[in-house]
Amino acid sequence: MRGSYILLIRLSEAETISPGRLADVHFPDGYYAYVGSALGGLEARLKRHLSRDKKRHWHIDYLLPKASITDIIIGETRDRVECAIAQALSSQFASILGFGSSDCHCSSHLFFAPERKPMKAGIIATLTALAIPPRLMRPGGQPK
Repeated sequence: MRGSYILLIRLSEAETISPGRLADVHFPDGYYAYVGSALGGLEARLKRHLSRDKKRHWHIDYLLPKASITDIIIGETRDRVECAIAQALSSQFASILGFGSSDCHCSSHLFFAPERKPMKAGIIATLTALAIPPRLMRPGGQPK
């Protein structure tokens, strides 16, 4: 299975984090959506994100130890669509500038909302509008 994914993340307390080469970033408590892709295999990438014991490589690796993944939304595709998803989400949600987008021209691949339900609904609607059927998974990797 390959494609793009969105991690829906809950940060229960505000945090200031230094994600890699980015300057300190203040993260208010609430929900975040991180858009990524795994054209080489979603299972391995998601397993890495869910692991607590890993070397920090991507910006998201600095946020996840402070937060919890509440939902995983997958869009199976052979095409690289993560930037199209990120650009669509940027018109709906606040973004964390430069986060997760150092290898593309997007302003961000991480988005914020104070509540889970509107963010999750917006993500599902965005994937549907982009003709990418959304598939929901539990953080343990099981379909919902």
